[in-house]
Parts: sequence; C-alpha cells; structure tokens
Amino acid sequence: MANPVVAGRRWDGRMPSLTDAQDSRTRRLIVADPSVATRLKAMSQVFEELARGLGYVPGIARGRIRRTVHADAILLANHEVLRSLTTWPAGCILTEAAPFSHASIALLSRGVPTVILDADQGHRLVEGTPAVLDGAAGGVLQASIHPDALTPEPPPVPRSLQTRDGERVALRVSVRTAKAACCAREQGAAAVGLVRSEFLLPADDRVPDKGFYVQAFGDILAAAAPLSVTIRLLDLAPDKHPAWAAALPKTGPLGRHGSRLYDDPLVRSVLDAQLAALAELCPRYPVRVLIPNLATAAALARWQRVVSAAARPCDPVVGPMLETAGAALMVDRFLAQSALVGIGLNDLMQSLYGADRDVPQVSDALDPYAPGVYRFLGQVARIAGAGLERIQLCGILPQLPGVLPVLLGLGYRTFSVDVAHARYLAQTVATRTCAQDRALAEAVTAAGSAREVKGLMGLAADH
Repeated sequence: MANPVVAGRRWDGRMPSLTDAQDSRTRRLIVADPSVATRLKAMSQVFEELARGLGYVPGIARGRIRRTVHADAILLANHEVLRSLTTWPAGCILTEAAPFSHASIALLSRGVPTVILDADQGHRLVEGTPAVLDGAAGGVLQASIHPDALTPEPPPVPRSLQTRDGERVALRVSVRTAKAACCAREQGAAAVGLVRSEFLLPADDRVPDKGFYVQAFGDILAAAAPLSVTIRLLDLAPDKHPAWAAALPKTGPLGRHGSRLYDDPLVRSVLDAQLAALAELCPRYPVRVLIPNLATAAALARWQRVVSAAARPCDPVVGPMLETAGAALMVDRFLAQSALVGIGLNDLMQSLYGADRDVPQVSDALDPYAPGVYRFLGQVARIAGAGLERIQLCGILPQLPGVLPVLLGLGYRTFSVDVAHARYLAQTVATRTCAQDRALAEAVTAAGSAREVKGLMGLAADH
C-alpha cells in the first residue's frame, strides 16, 4: 500500500522528528503542537492497516498470521479454538469472541497481546501474512509498519497514582501465578487485589491439600511482598472445573458456583485446605480474603466466622465478592460488615443481561458499551455512599477501551486489573480530571444506545 503524502512529500512511514522534517513549516508545526506527531502516528497505522478492532490485551506482537498455534506466530482463532489451547501464541486475533469468558481472560492473565475482530474481518485476513499486532490500539498492521507508529509501553504505575486534579486512584492487580505477582510489584501496583485461587492446581491433577496451598499461596505472597494480597477463596464454575472436580454437576452460569458449592464435601475439603494454609501464612504476610458469589449479608457473616476461626490467632479482613444484581443492590449492608467489598463485573454482566458470558453467540447481549450497565453501577455507587472508597471493581470492564474514565466519573476509585493493563490504565488516570469524568459519566448514563456511548468515549461505532 502506498504511503501518504505529508507536507508535500511522500512519507516513508517513520515518525517525523525535528531532524527528519526538511520542510521548515512542518518543523515549526510539530514544535508548536506536539499532537501533530500523535496524529501522524495514527495516520501511519491507518495506511499500514490490515484490520482494526477492539483492543483487548495491550502489547506488541510480531509474526505470521496462523490458524494453528505457533509460539512465534499471531493466532487467528474463534472462541472454540481458544478454549482448547494448551500452548500460547505470540499474539492473538479473536473472532466470534466472548470477551467476558474465562477462556478469553486467560489471554489477559498471560499478557498475550490480543485484538478482537468481527467474523468478516477475520475471513479477509490471509493466513501466512507477516503482521504486527498492536493490542492497545486494536490494530492488525503490516509488518512494514515503523516502530515509532506503534503504541509505546507506558512507564510503571506511580507510587501515588492521581488524576490531574489530585484525586487518588488505587490500581491493584489480579493474578494467578507468583510471576504475575512479582510483575505487579515491579510495575508499581498498589496491591494484589485478587488471587484467582481456583487456578492454582497440582501438576498431577490430585486434589489439592494444605501442603500444596502453603507452597502455592506462599510463593505468591513472597513474590508480592511487601504488597497486601487479597486471596479469593475457591471459585469453581461450570467452565472452571479442574480435573479433581470433574464429577461436580455442571449447573449452568446461574447455578451452583463459587460459595454455593461450599456445602459439597469434596469442595469443602479443598476450601478447608486453603484456610489451613492461610492460617500458617497470615502471621508472615498481609492477607485479605474474598468469598465468591455471596448473596446476603447473613451469608457473609457466616463465612467471616468460619475464616476467623480457621485463621486464629490472625484475624484477616474477610469480604464478599458480589456477582449478581440483587447482591450489588444490597452493597450498603455488606459495607456495614466488612472493610472490603469486591464487585465481580464479569458475572454481574451476565446477571444483568441474562446471557451466559462463555457463549459467544450471545456476546452481543453483553455489550460493555450498553448504557444500562453504567446506569446500574451509578445506582450501586449512590447506595454505597461514603463507603464507595472500600469497593473494589474486578473484571474485564474497566480494562476495555474508553471505560475507565466513566467508572471514575461514577465515583469508583479502586480497581483490580490484569498486569498487562496496569501501566496503560495508570496513564489514562493521570490524564483525567474529576470534573471531566463526571460530565462523561453523566452523558453516558443518559445515552440511549451503545453506539452513542462509544461516540462519547471517542471510539469507532463499529468496534
């Protein structure tokens, strides 16, 4: 594809610097307005573009586009292929995606740069084409793209992250490995906001015991130290049944999962092993606990007593993970009982819209840009009142393009996100003001369609 003409001469795809800009008018323009360089970078991506979609996992990947998995290639795959992956590509282009599914979240957890395209865009990509994937920008680009035209990696999260007008924001990190916990600490995360303990599994598929969790939890806590670490206790779900739990009934997305399974003898034995391990580790590390999928304040009180008894002499903070609309609307009652309340946005989305987040055929019903979800979260924020600062939002939603400023505008200040997104989200926070975000949130909650919301966020309506 031919390069564009800039300032009367053919552009070679490189970002113009003061030494490259032969034309004095161009040189003066860049000095007077640095945004010119940004716009030229965007032009470069447009002219070198193979496809553009939704940025899902930031980062740069290079390789040939393949429909089978190669460690040095960019995988072009649908949701069904993704569910069966055992090795991981350099980058991923997802079609027919389910962005809130556990299979897609695995790409986030592993930091695999990923862009989501619609099926027609995917069909137009030619297998074997050398490409560069820019996960932050949502671009699938020609291999000839100049590096200066790609999204640069931001600096680490500042120790004291603030908006432009001085409002404090806490970016915590969700992990499932000690390596990710170490990265969280090195990148400046405020804390480890969520350890997905259901993904900590013995290599031989045996039922995990106390000894296993002492080692697995201990590795994560040591890697994260001195950061505070919040461990979500066992959270099994229909598509998160490890080999040792294969015999458990699969009751669908609104059936028995999370704490609803804790009365099963096998699940309870593993839960008890987790609690016994925490009792041994709590004296050495700052640990908090989340109970998944709690529906009532009475259930929280019960599990607070169980954890407190198991962890003696320590008394860790024990909070609920609210995952349904009904539980979220009772947030004030939960805040009255705990210094920590998590809201699991992935499950909350399927509760709000009555659509299974692991089924790509209904993913349109889980549109993250539909105004209804922001109206709902605004209502939850109002119910929480002064306790809003103790609520931690978890899940994909804050990590999607354009969304974080709206959540800030609704009043939320604490988020647990994947390591791959932390730097990019911190960069967004630092460019915003409270007044700017409140106005955006007000406009988004008044919008009548996802298309209108995308326009308010500055996103293309078709992605």
